[in-house]
Amino acid sequence: MNKTVLVVDDHPLFRRALVGLVQESPACGEVLAASSAEEGLQRLRESKVDLILLDLGLPGAAGVDAISLFRRTSNANIVVVSASEHRQEIAAATKAGAIAVVSKSVSMETLKDVVHRALTDTLPEQKWIRPVGSLVLGDGVGRTLTVRQQEIATLLMEGHSNKEIGMRLSLAEITVKTHLTAIFRLLGVVNRTQAVVAIRRLGIDYSAGTSVAHDSHPA
Repeated sequence: MNKTVLVVDDHPLFRRALVGLVQESPACGEVLAASSAEEGLQRLRESKVDLILLDLGLPGAAGVDAISLFRRTSNANIVVVSASEHRQEIAAATKAGAIAVVSKSVSMETLKDVVHRALTDTLPEQKWIRPVGSLVLGDGVGRTLTVRQQEIATLLMEGHSNKEIGMRLSLAEITVKTHLTAIFRLLGVVNRTQAVVAIRRLGIDYSAGTSVAHDSHPA
């Protein structure tokens, strides 16, 4: 795909490691590096960039201010790579325009996967990726699921396959798949494993008061 990535981090060792990691992606054609937002903006004036990997703790312009500067200067996707574990800072970063925030404490394999997904436009929007690989979502997101979706989510949490869920709820397997797609979209995830992690992270208990033994609700 020959896409260009800009790595902006003031720590020399981490910056070099991140550049090396990005270069391993088959979707990457060129990697640029900068140690500050100001230097990064200069790189943007010199080259067209598709993805920006940005540290929040930069000298000079930093945090949300840095994201805003890059957002106004370029249409490139911005993935924040940060040591911050503060929910408010993460929320502010995604609100300012970052498509994802990745903790610096995740494994290099996880970070490599995030970079590849960002380059191929397959990342769920606005997620916070921490060492466990879980997604931290708004507290009210899961509760917007319909009763039928909650039933399916309950069986999903119990490890049932689409076919088993369909049999328990008297639904066609294709209908189950349609509901699961809607659930994934609402939770901001892309697969069953991430959905389970997200529901657990939200602390939602759909089993209480939710019957899944018969078809009592419309599909």
